[in-house]
Amino acid sequence: METTAGNVNLAQGTTVVIEVVTPINSSKTKLNDTLTLRVKYDVKENDNVFIYYSGHGDFKKELNKGYWVPADSKSNSVSQFVSNNDIQTFLSGINSKHTLLVSDACFSGDIFRGYTTSIPFDNTEKYYFNIYNVKSRQAISSGGIEPVMDGGKNGHSVFAYYLLQALKTNDAKYFDAGQLFNKIKIPVVNNSDQSPNFNPIKNSGDEGGQYIFIKK
Repeated sequence: METTAGNVNLAQGTTVVIEVVTPINSSKTKLNDTLTLRVKYDVKENDNVFIYYSGHGDFKKELNKGYWVPADSKSNSVSQFVSNNDIQTFLSGINSKHTLLVSDACFSGDIFRGYTTSIPFDNTEKYYFNIYNVKSRQAISSGGIEPVMDGGKNGHSVFAYYLLQALKTNDAKYFDAGQLFNKIKIPVVNNSDQSPNFNPIKNSGDEGGQYIFIKK
């Protein structure tokens, strides 16, 4: 399928959505299987992958490492957790054009390690053409290395509520991940004690592009 606007021609593959919401019976094995099986069988090189994680997170100061915490974890042992290092490995193994991870969990900002940079935003057709044709591996986290709020509005966390509002009210043809983050950062910061983050994920195959939402 191709989407054309003026001189912009964005050749799109399939969009693969992987939702990782930790239900009462989720385990480390199930979380790993959800990610690795989709990576191995579903994703092609021109596909775009959107991963949404909503669940518990933890940060071990003595290890200087953050984790996703499966709902069935019965202790504080990290052997039952999924580390952000593991998540980076999963993301680097996805054979996609663009991958965007959105993580709504405590300490989710630990996924960002090291200096990274991206192509500066420019609201032109040439900009969208350029960032689509360059690989991206990025993440939007609901906070930094800090706890985040579960409660919010309309049954969603503060972060999820403003994320949905930004997507629902967007009327632009092209809306990249950086623009999405800029829409949600201020209302989340002003209505909670958490600070969302957005950056490429170091050593995962990012080349400076952006995940683009295309309005139908």
